[in-house]
Amino acid sequence: MRALVAMGLCGGLLALMPAPGAAAEGKPAELKRVGDEIAAGKNATGEECRLRLVFSSKETPPAQRLSLYCEGWNAPSGEISRFRASSELPPERLLADSPWQKQFSQRLTGCGSTERTTLLGGVPAALQQCQRSEGGWPVVVVAASVGPRVYTFETFPTNLRVLERAAEILEGRRQAEQAQGSASMFSDAIRRAETIVGVSGKLIGIQDMGAADTLWELGKRYFRAGNRSSAEAAFRRVLEIHERLLGPGSPSLGLVLMELAVTASVQGRFAEADQIFARAAPLVEKSLAPDDQGQLVAYRSWHEQHQGRFPEAVALAQTSIALRERAGREESGGVAHSQATLAHALAGLKRYDDAADAAERALRYFDAPGHSWEWRMWWAGEMRDLLGQMLRDQKRFAEARAQFEKGLRRRELMFGESPRVARSHLSLGRLARAEGDMPAALLSFRRAAEIQIKNRAAREAATVSLVTPYLDALLDAAQAAPGQRQALHAEAFAAAQIPRGSETTRALQAMATRVAAGDPALAGVVRGLQDAGRRRDALRSALAQETLKLAEQRDAAREEQLRARYREAEEQAEVFETRLQAQFPRYARLTAEPPATVAEIAPLLRPGEAVAAFLVSSAETLVFLVRDGETHAHRAKITRRTLEREVKGLRASLDLSGGVERPFDVAAAHRLYTLLLGPLADRLAGVTHLIAVPSGPLLSLPLGVLVTRPPTSPAATDYRSTTWLVSDRAISVLPSVASLRDLRAVASPSVAPRPFIGFGDPALGGAAGETGAVSSLAALCRQGEPVDAAVLRALPRLPETARELRRIAQVLGADAGSVVLGADATEARVRAADLSRYRVVAFATHGLLPGELQCQSEPALVLTPPAVASATEDGLLDASEVAQLKLDADWVVLSACNTAGPDGRLGGESLSGLTRAFFYAGARAVLATHWAVASHATVWLTTGMLGLYAREPALGRAEALRRSQMALAGDLPTAHPFFWAPFILVGDGGGGS
Repeated sequence: MRALVAMGLCGGLLALMPAPGAAAEGKPAELKRVGDEIAAGKNATGEECRLRLVFSSKETPPAQRLSLYCEGWNAPSGEISRFRASSELPPERLLADSPWQKQFSQRLTGCGSTERTTLLGGVPAALQQCQRSEGGWPVVVVAASVGPRVYTFETFPTNLRVLERAAEILEGRRQAEQAQGSASMFSDAIRRAETIVGVSGKLIGIQDMGAADTLWELGKRYFRAGNRSSAEAAFRRVLEIHERLLGPGSPSLGLVLMELAVTASVQGRFAEADQIFARAAPLVEKSLAPDDQGQLVAYRSWHEQHQGRFPEAVALAQTSIALRERAGREESGGVAHSQATLAHALAGLKRYDDAADAAERALRYFDAPGHSWEWRMWWAGEMRDLLGQMLRDQKRFAEARAQFEKGLRRRELMFGESPRVARSHLSLGRLARAEGDMPAALLSFRRAAEIQIKNRAAREAATVSLVTPYLDALLDAAQAAPGQRQALHAEAFAAAQIPRGSETTRALQAMATRVAAGDPALAGVVRGLQDAGRRRDALRSALAQETLKLAEQRDAAREEQLRARYREAEEQAEVFETRLQAQFPRYARLTAEPPATVAEIAPLLRPGEAVAAFLVSSAETLVFLVRDGETHAHRAKITRRTLEREVKGLRASLDLSGGVERPFDVAAAHRLYTLLLGPLADRLAGVTHLIAVPSGPLLSLPLGVLVTRPPTSPAATDYRSTTWLVSDRAISVLPSVASLRDLRAVASPSVAPRPFIGFGDPALGGAAGETGAVSSLAALCRQGEPVDAAVLRALPRLPETARELRRIAQVLGADAGSVVLGADATEARVRAADLSRYRVVAFATHGLLPGELQCQSEPALVLTPPAVASATEDGLLDASEVAQLKLDADWVVLSACNTAGPDGRLGGESLSGLTRAFFYAGARAVLATHWAVASHATVWLTTGMLGLYAREPALGRAEALRRSQMALAGDLPTAHPFFWAPFILVGDGGGGS
């Protein structure tokens, strides 16, 4: 994926020199200074090209080298060198044994036999057909003798005629303004090169290859900076280009698939990564690039490390080292990369001495002057950070700080404010805590948090594990200084909002992409922001490369020019960011929602309201309560794994799908309440509306089912006397604390003229209770393409939803045409309806959530599948499509959704992504269900709730739901929480709206 790099020639056999005086046909073009250019005409695919002088020696004999740049690509797509050689040196020798051959053989592979040919109207030449080591693109190398001079060419076949034309201009055989046309474009060398490549080779333009190379470098840069989602998007586009141009069996795809696999792995999508690695392996076997096999094994080692399987990772890293040593890849850094991989794996096993030895061996290569900036900036910084972590664990604090600070300087120079730099500050914060220096620790943690909030990529990469050390420090500091407790708890409340789940992040990214694509004005601002950001990042990298050069090689004027251009790009990015915030504030919050502070939230809370926010980590669960302007926090001693087990257990006792009522585990529900909210019971006294912001496993459990008093008889099956959390307080749920800020900003009720529209009972063919189709969907790996309509069609039909929707329509006074069922309930019908005219919008159908669809990046609602699926109509209304709807709805009702997959995996995070989409579209509240419930209970509850709210809107939506739930809970046949507990109100549930 690397651009054709400049080719320097060693001294001895050859020396670069400019062309001599004017030939008879005209005066040679003069390129005197580096950067001078001349037009070279169009290549075989119609792209305008130009030749740029990139090297000119003032020594004797003088030297020159020129790069070819073609339209649509800002990286060189070919090179010409001119040099004096012995008149007895044939061109074939240059392709077989010369300093030039040794250099191009490092970039190219699979070169065929040398063929004699001619260029420049009959000048003797030799040609080889090769492939780029990275990318597999077809490349030709040609050498031609012109009297005492030799021309060498390295380019893609479509450009050979342009380079020949350029050589004619340089020789004075053609004027620069006459770059187009001539019989020379049909020289033997050109005909032979294009014949070898074939018709498809002629049609591969620089824009295709240039786009692939640019995207490849962009993906690598994103990955190094920690922006994994953007890296994945870039690599997927590279894969599409390669598959289209070179075919799905091309060995070049192996390298792209490797990057995709490790990118999926580092995001925790391990099964998907396994599939991609499996596809890459046979392609890598066919690759002619000597390093690919060793790189694949190294990437598999990283994959094992991400899963915590360090013994397997060590074995793979050692195998990778052996493969690369046999391939002789020391000079390219391949062995050093594998040593770095081994160092990380050994550190995972706490074999610190061995890990440090491997890291130092890698660093000796990475830090060596003259090596690529990638090694010196990226991998050297990674090794410094790893060494710092190991030294910290060994309490060698001064040495650890030295390593961390060296790594931070490298990362700041290369990436600026980015996820990697945030991680460096986090490492320094953890070190300061280990040293017992709390002020220094908080200073570093706060700097990391500033970057995570400001930088979109850093926010997306901010996992719970990266934020909990900061939260622990704040809560410990609050305990040690009671006078600062309120301020520190408020700071922790805001910091706890930084991380968001991976499924939510992916859903929001997909939504943002689709929303921007549907609005030309928004798309222009987003594109401008992205372009300015890429220019800024590229210029920062270029500036970093300059600063790494040896002192005698540094160019002060170029450095200052790069700094000026970098500042300009940074200012442009800020201008576009300001425009985005001002003109499209909802979109800006969708992509980078900042945490809401207590100072912002407290004035929005009405009397009797409180916000309870939860953050579940691997070690404990943090609970925050904001009420009456004060913040209270406590650490519940329940880990994520234990909490997930408890939630699954409670949900199992709520699953009556087999038709047999199971006893609800009241004791477990009380135990969970005691752990999570028991310590805040005094603060909850008098709260009539609890606004909950759950996370992790709690997203899959309606909090109202928690029990506030111990059961009098654990075996009792009459639940009417049970004291539920929802018994004396209404509960609503928010996908984020900050969403309260947005929802209360548009708290006025809907002005839509019509009461209701509902879509349900899609035309599906599966039998009731049939789970095979859901299992088939779970096995799919959907990556943006439509789902097979036949798979969706096999889902169980939901005929009872028709009655439910008709009954709601009747209660709300809507006409019969407001209920859309069966074959009419399609995506097209939803999009065609003016949904902004309805106060209540309902979807009574299956909800498919990530976890049920293995690689589905968005939650979706099932509608009637089309005869043939397409990109715009496949029977799934994705969250990104929901976000493009235009609503003015007080309520969106989603029934038959399920926040746990067929394997029991909890998927409440995905429901959060779906509700965000409805909020973006204009809904004020979403009524959703955590499991499919009995039809009669659903009808009774939804009609009762909507009717009550229509009559008394001052009650609030959450209170209307609570009263309907308690009516069911107070009736013996429906007292089991299976009937009333699955319903949750997501959004603004307060009264007076």
